[in-house]
Amino acid sequence: MLESKTGAAIYCRVSTTEQAEQGYSLESQEKDCRRFSDSHDLIIKETFIERGESAKTQKRTQLQRLLKYASVNKKIIGAVIVWKIDRLTRNVSDFQQLHNYFTSLEIRLLSVTETNEDSPIGRFLRTLLSAQAQLDNEQKSERTKRNMLEAMQKGRWLWPAPTGYKYAKEPGQKSIIIPTQDSIYVTEAFALFQTGVYRQVDIVSHLQQKGFNVTETLLNKILRNPLYTGLLKNKWIAEPIEGVHKPIVPRDVFLKVQFILTGKNPFKLQRHRERSDFPLKGLLLCHKCSKKLTAGWSRGRRGVKYGYYHCPTKGCSVNLRNDHLEDLFPDYLRSIQPKSEYLDLFEAILHDTWKTRQEAQLKEKRRLESEIQGLGEKIKTLDGLLSKGLDLEDYKRNIDQIKNDIMAKRIALSDLKVDESDFSECVQYCKLFLANTAKLWEEGNLTQRQRFQNLIFPTGITFDGETIRTKETALIYAHFQAKTKAEYHLVALRGFEPRSDD
Repeated sequence: MLESKTGAAIYCRVSTTEQAEQGYSLESQEKDCRRFSDSHDLIIKETFIERGESAKTQKRTQLQRLLKYASVNKKIIGAVIVWKIDRLTRNVSDFQQLHNYFTSLEIRLLSVTETNEDSPIGRFLRTLLSAQAQLDNEQKSERTKRNMLEAMQKGRWLWPAPTGYKYAKEPGQKSIIIPTQDSIYVTEAFALFQTGVYRQVDIVSHLQQKGFNVTETLLNKILRNPLYTGLLKNKWIAEPIEGVHKPIVPRDVFLKVQFILTGKNPFKLQRHRERSDFPLKGLLLCHKCSKKLTAGWSRGRRGVKYGYYHCPTKGCSVNLRNDHLEDLFPDYLRSIQPKSEYLDLFEAILHDTWKTRQEAQLKEKRRLESEIQGLGEKIKTLDGLLSKGLDLEDYKRNIDQIKNDIMAKRIALSDLKVDESDFSECVQYCKLFLANTAKLWEEGNLTQRQRFQNLIFPTGITFDGETIRTKETALIYAHFQAKTKAEYHLVALRGFEPRSDD
């Protein structure tokens, strides 16, 4: 008998890979451990089976249970039996900690297949065996990492498929990720966000209504993932790699989204905590003192609530019923909508102007491509200076600035890539918007209404109880209001012509 305490606990562990490749089945381990205990007159009190967990760390469910059990039952447990030391741990430091822990409880750590000699030589051999297990584990890890890096450099994604993708395997081929039915929602999320009009919370709400299970956290993660545009990015590689999977987001759209996520959204409007009851709040100005009107509810004598826009200026008496004003506002929008014949002429003018701009755009395209190439050469120069001793922080700061410049120029470059069909679709949308401004406002939600208002009336509107007035309307509406059909000619409207280099 090894100790006066005859109780013992068995610990068995196996990973799926080890069981498949080396036959370390849990059943075989437990059977050998029980045979060992019988031959040493030990009585098994408890068995701990660890299924599919790595020995790289002590944070294992059954191992933690064993440690707690040993502490509570130290008066009856004299030994912990493992089939092999590497079943318990593959780390020298962890082995020493576990060995010392069991020793402090007067519990011996016994291996079925290795030496258990309690002597300087025996302890040295056991430490050597744990070191060998650690070496083996680290070599496996290095081989795995090397193989994964090689596969990644060939364009294959090796980690769990992100939302909108799943793994699929063709006969005789390696597994790759392919788009799922959810990919249409991912594509739509990028398309909406790149406009700069929608907030992430708005997009989440919109997609959830369509049945897509998404949260703000998940959406933010999706919008930052270059995998959707066909690029693989990982801490193992310095630059993104072109993937073999099918992208579901255009590259230029992805770049625009990254630009907006960094806080460089040129379309971002000032955010207000507005209530849907008062869509004109923020737009409506006091006709007496020009201050922005605020809004709220007032209860009448019979308990009926009435909504009012009112001036916050002390002593100013402007107080406007919201229902009356909001009934008049769509009519005012209709009054500034251009007639259909003007819109047809407007379309002809735009097409003529667009053709004139193509030459200027081609020149701009060449300039941007040249500058992007020059920035790429700067990165190569910095890489060379880093190898010669350039301060790492200086290197990172300069590289980040250059990459931001490249992103901005690529976005500008992508904006130049407008073909005839895209342009025609855009013009048709503009005509639809101009001809149906009032209807779109009436049918829109609060965010859409306020964005329409800010677009059409950049300096706000006033209402004196009878008439809606504004000092300024958007340029396009101003053109239609200022000119008659006879004054239009097939020449570029001021504000639409391409700028000269002078």
